[in-house]
Amino acid sequence: MSHKGELLTIQRFVFLLDDFHYKEFVEYLKDSNAALPLKLTETIRKKLPEFDSHETLCKKVYGSCSQKANFNQLSSYTFKLSESLAQNYPDYLHHNIAKIERLVNECNANEALFLAENLFNIGSRIEDFSSHTFSLQFLAQQAFLERDSATGFKYDKELEVLLESQRTFQKIIASLRRTLYDSSLMKQEGSFEKLKTFYKQYRNHSSVVVRIAGQYAYLYTVYYFNPQMFDAKEDLALIENLQKELHNYSYVVFPFLFDIKGIFGFLTLNSSLINLDSTEGKKYFNELTEHYEGIKFWKNYLNMPQIFSIAVQASRFVSAYHYSVHRSDYEDVVSAKDLKTIQSLIANCKEIIERNEAQQHYTNDLISVRMLYGALLILSGGNGIKQGVYELESVLTTYQQINISSSTDSIFLGLMIGYFSLKKYEKCSDTYKRYQKVIRGKTVYEGNDISIHTYYYLSRWFDSGHKQYLDKIKSNSLRTKSDAGPGKAIQEFIKYFELPITI
Repeated sequence: MSHKGELLTIQRFVFLLDDFHYKEFVEYLKDSNAALPLKLTETIRKKLPEFDSHETLCKKVYGSCSQKANFNQLSSYTFKLSESLAQNYPDYLHHNIAKIERLVNECNANEALFLAENLFNIGSRIEDFSSHTFSLQFLAQQAFLERDSATGFKYDKELEVLLESQRTFQKIIASLRRTLYDSSLMKQEGSFEKLKTFYKQYRNHSSVVVRIAGQYAYLYTVYYFNPQMFDAKEDLALIENLQKELHNYSYVVFPFLFDIKGIFGFLTLNSSLINLDSTEGKKYFNELTEHYEGIKFWKNYLNMPQIFSIAVQASRFVSAYHYSVHRSDYEDVVSAKDLKTIQSLIANCKEIIERNEAQQHYTNDLISVRMLYGALLILSGGNGIKQGVYELESVLTTYQQINISSSTDSIFLGLMIGYFSLKKYEKCSDTYKRYQKVIRGKTVYEGNDISIHTYYYLSRWFDSGHKQYLDKIKSNSLRTKSDAGPGKAIQEFIKYFELPITI
């Protein structure tokens, strides 16, 4: 066995894996077509409990010792691929704790010490608080039992720092949970600024887990209090920095059932940094989709990152196509690729609803999914329009006793698009009146409100022919702040229907 101080991080990592987690890691490498990392991992495992020297290991992987630089990069890269275990099995090192105890009790103290030192090395590197804490406690006590007080004191000091980092992480997460699940906090004067100040103090913390949690909580809080976020340079810079942190330290573990990367991805999609119509934006969205599909625990719960990503895509498609659904040539207007994606999102929504509709604790979340489902059905055109209208009407009827004010304008916009496309102009008028009644005294998204008014005025124009509604369309267009969004929709309507309006 080579000296433990000479071991590479990847050697220590593979050494610490039990059979189950080793198999999971190998399967991930195979699925990722990571041929060289797979070869390196299998070569290390085959040698255990002995270890090859760096030169021998390099020769076994590359056929010679001449590619030392490439070998070092491969070793580092392969360890970073442990992200798959960090996401799904963050406690993958814990079996070593019982093993160390057993080895000591079986009079194999030296072997236990070697295992503990490796557990300390990898546990501290991935910031697994439990494994790191146990290994420090073991090594400290071992040192004192052998009368090496200097080393024992050093470990005790490290342990105090570690436990404080763990407490800090918990304080950050507990604070964020109170923000998201205690609505009274939003009403407390100054709470927003206090929360930002609290999270900001951890941006340069020595613990990667604390740094990431602090930045994540800060951004989520800003989004929660102000959805029209990320306009400030500081926020954009923080998003980019957190992206780098998550990439550079992808192997760091968070408590089981945490998916910081998935939720943060949704926040990023809502920032000005990502343009979903661009090649880079589509690539980011696809990577995010692959991420949440790879998180195994979401199969047991409502997959919020998936719902968030569907919402972002649905919003993009509504903005791009809602003013064309009524056209007889709509199938030629919407791109085949986008139509395929819309159909896929419809299937995703249906699957989510059917899998979770019996769970009462997801009622409010499923309202959002049904709303997305209805809107996407309408955007699919053809028979999907009637189906979508029916779904949205069902949402309003079924959940009328539940406060859905945050989704009200989106639901009514979907209904206006649907009824207008079906040429049911009287229904548009009825829907508009219901909308006005429901939103009384409530805040709505201005873009949706402008579009709803546009559909109402158009339906009244086609139904009555009164010129006043053309004037109202023109007046409504003045509410828009650009030629994009609802402004572009009005221009497209004027052009397609050849309305006698000059804007």
